[in-house]
Amino acid sequence: MAWLALTTGYGAAAATTGVDLGGEPLPSKASTSPETPTALAPGLWRTTLSPSYPQYFSYQRRINGSRVHIGVLGAPQGDSSDSIRVLAGVATEGSSDLTACGDESDNAESSVPEAVIGARVVVGGEDGSTGETCRDAGTVQIQVNRGYASPTTDLPYVIKVVEEAPSSGTGEEKADDAPSYDRPEAARSEPLKGAASFDQAPEIDAQDGPATVSTTIPEGSEQLWRIPLTWGDLPVVRVDVAAAKDEGAFAYSGPNLTLHLVDPMRGRLVHADSEAEDSPTGQYLAESADRDPTVLVGSGFPVRQVDDRLPGDYWVSLAVSPRPETDERKAVAVPVRLTVAISHHGGSAPTYDGVVVSQDKKTSLDGYSPDRPFLVGEDTFAAVASGSPVGGDGWFSTRHWAGLGLAAASVACLGAGLVRLRAVRSSSRPRR
Repeated sequence: MAWLALTTGYGAAAATTGVDLGGEPLPSKASTSPETPTALAPGLWRTTLSPSYPQYFSYQRRINGSRVHIGVLGAPQGDSSDSIRVLAGVATEGSSDLTACGDESDNAESSVPEAVIGARVVVGGEDGSTGETCRDAGTVQIQVNRGYASPTTDLPYVIKVVEEAPSSGTGEEKADDAPSYDRPEAARSEPLKGAASFDQAPEIDAQDGPATVSTTIPEGSEQLWRIPLTWGDLPVVRVDVAAAKDEGAFAYSGPNLTLHLVDPMRGRLVHADSEAEDSPTGQYLAESADRDPTVLVGSGFPVRQVDDRLPGDYWVSLAVSPRPETDERKAVAVPVRLTVAISHHGGSAPTYDGVVVSQDKKTSLDGYSPDRPFLVGEDTFAAVASGSPVGGDGWFSTRHWAGLGLAAASVACLGAGLVRLRAVRSSSRPRR
């Protein structure tokens, strides 16, 4: 019984409310001192960030002249405003201050503050002397904090590091902060429930044309779908929210919805054409003759080096706010149809160097090829940036082994308990 209590407590402590962000636990505790940062290897790592203290990391560049991509993604645990921020810099000779190589933050939605938040930076993607300084440095210093929010709860989050090999770029392309897109039309839908886990999110294949799926999302939850993208792709997502049939379902207004995309580095993003009156947020409302149905629309940004977007798995995130505690109505599940469309732009793939060398320029790196330019794990190159083979490859990761061990321990406890029970019963029988 004591062991079962212990293992049950372990399972409860290991779980967090909201979305499972994936990743492997940090090999050592995250440092809160800039003088002694925690060393990171390529991959996806999970930890927890307190409301008060920033965390500091360092990354030793493996590839000479590379671009180092760093992303963070958090799962807010409270209903207060939250934020996550990542900063990167490098030391330069003769200066006590770091040269800034990237700074980005993401703030929780006021209408759905429990939805995931994420930001990412690229070290070495800048133009001019700053870009050269950030690309030449062997060590990248990283800080993660809660931005300018005032949270009161810890923030479970993951930090991801991917190193991109040097390339000759893609010519005269310019970054597109407001890409144009065509709003997709919802088609006949297939039922496909999203997952509350990045690792388990089902795939939507829209490469050959728009794809529509349908599901219901309970209040206070978030669902994820995965969409693989390659160079030149621009994803657009439309969500049609069915109206509630009961006009008296909500005293004032229904739950809020928010739509976002999450890129392979775990940065959260969305763009909506305001001139077309598109919006990635809306409400679940009761049916009304004088009101149009709620439609959410949002796009990503082109998967291009100039836009700091990488090929790989992207995720569609659709979250619904929880029922207020003061509201006595029953919780509802919001019926939605989600349509994904991908437009394709040719000529956006960079040309990578034929051979890459280590940071000290003494050795070429095994496993690299121009069609596998992303270092996603220690000594592991991949064609896309979304892979993170840390702690084992395939289903038997560290977390699954831990789960199997927990199950085995529980079965062993049950067996021992049965043996003990039979022994007690045998000893209590009257002798003849």
